[in-house]
Amino acid sequence: MKWLLRNWEEQLVAGLDRLLGFPRERKRFLKAHGYPLNLKNPTSFNEKICWKKIYDRNPLLPVIADKYRMRDYVKEVLGTEAAERILIPLLAVASRPEDLDFDALPNQFVVKSNHGSGNNLIVKDKSSFDVAAFNKQANAWLREPYGIRNHEWAYTHVARKIMVEQLLLDASGGIPADYKFCMVHGQCEFIKLDNDRFNDFTSTLYDSRWNKLDVRWRRPQAAYTEPPKHLKEMLAVAEKLSEALDFIRVDFYVLGDRFYVGELTNYPVRGRGKFTPTQFDIDLGRKWHLGKQQGVHDGR
Repeated sequence: MKWLLRNWEEQLVAGLDRLLGFPRERKRFLKAHGYPLNLKNPTSFNEKICWKKIYDRNPLLPVIADKYRMRDYVKEVLGTEAAERILIPLLAVASRPEDLDFDALPNQFVVKSNHGSGNNLIVKDKSSFDVAAFNKQANAWLREPYGIRNHEWAYTHVARKIMVEQLLLDASGGIPADYKFCMVHGQCEFIKLDNDRFNDFTSTLYDSRWNKLDVRWRRPQAAYTEPPKHLKEMLAVAEKLSEALDFIRVDFYVLGDRFYVGELTNYPVRGRGKFTPTQFDIDLGRKWHLGKQQGVHDGR
């Protein structure tokens, strides 16, 4: 019953916040950025992320938010053969963790839920994997009402599943670097390179020509890193995947001579990812024009 009460609580908090004009959302935005959230006339990038999650009802957004259905979207846009070369191999999927056959899986893999963020487990040695403990954890993931409290509409329309993917590791046995392409109206406005996410986490911003930007987004920057070998191909893929959207973030992993699509993100950091300097947030927002597309409602 605890999970049912949690769902009701999330619905109540979100409903009251909406009814009262989003005071909770506004408070968290002000704390994150130091300037007030304007939903009626959003101008900064982060204001528009908040507007998007609250008002944009484009039916494509839940497809993209779903880590499982996203794979079909990539195949539809790129073609099956091209998509299969860059999608992380899917080893298994089920609506219940108890239905997964772990005996049939390789020694290393990643298990995750297809909705939300952070619900994943890296398994490097299956012999030490506690299936019963994992089933308990995975069922908790599936019961999680992700996105409701923070008005992330797309996540609330995802049919929840547990996925198992191939584990990608670099030459040192670590998780490979993560390249996040910020796409506005089909154009790459910047690339965020995340390194060493489980230790000395850095986020370094580059433009589409791989010039390092003097901009910080939440975390410290690292020293200049050489561009990935397939930067042009990654840009081309990101442009195709973002053609039908006003904004999307396309995430890639680079591993040796190959790159993979990790996921597509509608609402980076829920609109609370602070840029330093703030002017970058404003300038980026000016490039993003919120149009009268299907299912989109005006702010108030």
